Amino acid sequence: MSTFTRLLLCLAVTAGCNKEVAPTSQSTAPRTELHVKVDAVGYHPEESRAPANQPVRLILTRTSDDGCGEELVIPSLKLKRKLPLNQPVSVDLTMPASGKLAFTCGMDMMKGAIVVN
Repeated sequence: MSTFTRLLLCLAVTAGCNKEVAPTSQSTAPRTELHVKVDAVGYHPEESRAPANQPVRLILTRTSDDGCGEELVIPSLKLKRKLPLNQPVSVDLTMPASGKLAFTCGMDMMKGAIVVN
């Protein structure tokens, strides 16, 4: 292949790369937001529902300095998050195909769950 032919080939390939490509979305499903308050006695609501295999944003707000709600633990995901007083904390998750995703406080005394629809 001559140098001229290679140059033409490179120009043709490069010209095709200048086209704008529309961004693609990884998921077309909207993210479900679940709001949970944490007080001295537990999670409110204690159970929420979300669709199977879909993204979920769990938003927890600790409203009381009493009790053991200072930490969120999701054992099946090996996830721990501090819950500062009166500050929403978001946790992005993907729901399992079936069953529920259980969560607890750091002392495993308060219990909550997201149940698959």
